[in-house]
Amino acid sequence: MMRTTFDIIVKTMMSGPGGIDVVRVERGITDYLKPTGWIFALSILNAPDWVPYPGRSRARAATGYLRSAITGMIAQRRRGGEAREDLVALLLAAADPVTGRVMTDEEIADNLLTFITAGHETTALGLAWTFLLLAHHPEHEVKVLSEIDAVTADGPVRPEHISELTYTRQVFSEAMTLYPPAPIITRTATSAFPLSGFMVPKGAVIVVPIHAVHHHAAIWEQPERFNPGRFAPEQAKGRHRYAYMPFGAGPRICIGSAFAQMEALAILAVMLKAARLRTKAGSMPAPIMKVTLRPRADAEMLVEPRS
Repeated sequence: MMRTTFDIIVKTMMSGPGGIDVVRVERGITDYLKPTGWIFALSILNAPDWVPYPGRSRARAATGYLRSAITGMIAQRRRGGEAREDLVALLLAAADPVTGRVMTDEEIADNLLTFITAGHETTALGLAWTFLLLAHHPEHEVKVLSEIDAVTADGPVRPEHISELTYTRQVFSEAMTLYPPAPIITRTATSAFPLSGFMVPKGAVIVVPIHAVHHHAAIWEQPERFNPGRFAPEQAKGRHRYAYMPFGAGPRICIGSAFAQMEALAILAVMLKAARLRTKAGSMPAPIMKVTLRPRADAEMLVEPRS
């Protein structure tokens, strides 16, 4: 799923990977995320940046490769002058309406890196957890397959079919309830404000525990149970707007949330029509937070073509 969503995001953003090594990017993101526990712990202790920790050199090499590959591509696009309809073209052409200032290569690279790293790994994880849950709950897989066949009339999946995959969307939403790819988000208080009798000081970092909210028994009935029915329109209608936050919430909600959901439904429909995925384990893998919520151990699955 990492490779699939990477292919999609780079095709959308820059008309293809160009000279970027897809396998190296996938490995690099994993190398970058592995030592995040050390980074968090050292930041809490206010340790200086030079303090070594396991995985530091690999993480730096990963970020170095990603940035150099992206900046090289941007420079090549500036030189080439070829007309393309993608995000890179829009960023290259963007100019401040008042001053006329355009974005530097570094600024464009920062934006593209954000879209690449945040825009494909999270969707890949949402899909991976969904395939695992369906393998453990074949009764829901049967309903998804029935819907896909009915919507596509046994033909290929087309863009107009995505909005009709109602139950498939419920399944994906439920997977992101149980296993939100971004299990926490943080916000910094720009000014002091009261919160339940406590004065939050200016500059305080507030942690919003999305995983805990999604598993809270006061908000969800049987929160540990896989139940796509809780996202049926009549059930979702009366739910508090902040009970479900896989993409965050408020004015800084994930800019790619609609894109990610359409992409995920398209991938699920295409994959499930073509292949049957079976888990090799008797239970769901334990999750672990490495900025994103990943399976603690590699989650292997058996893939069989559907007749």
